[in-house]
Amino acid sequence: MKLAFVLTAALSLTGTVQACAYYKNCHCQNSDGMPNDEATEASCKKGHIRERTEMGVTFKECHYYQYFFFGYDALSNCKFRKRCKKNGASGEDSSCRDKQGKAHG
Repeated sequence: MKLAFVLTAALSLTGTVQACAYYKNCHCQNSDGMPNDEATEASCKKGHIRERTEMGVTFKECHYYQYFFFGYDALSNCKFRKRCKKNGASGEDSSCRDKQGKAHG
């Protein structure tokens, strides 16, 4: 029980900011803060799924990053959040990490 609480708290802090930004990695969450693998896989339109382990819990994460001469393309946390909800994640936000600067186009 303590592990679930600690994991929930840690994962909640990794990407709960509501402002839109671009990230290399995102995953969907349920309302309890735990990852939702099915929604993550369904929401990962561009990029590919990787497995990640944090605090002994393994979950699926969408990874996408493409560099261009005048910028890059990465995952928008706002778009990813909407896809997560559409695909059944009950959490208020997605969890994203590896924030990037200004995206291309």
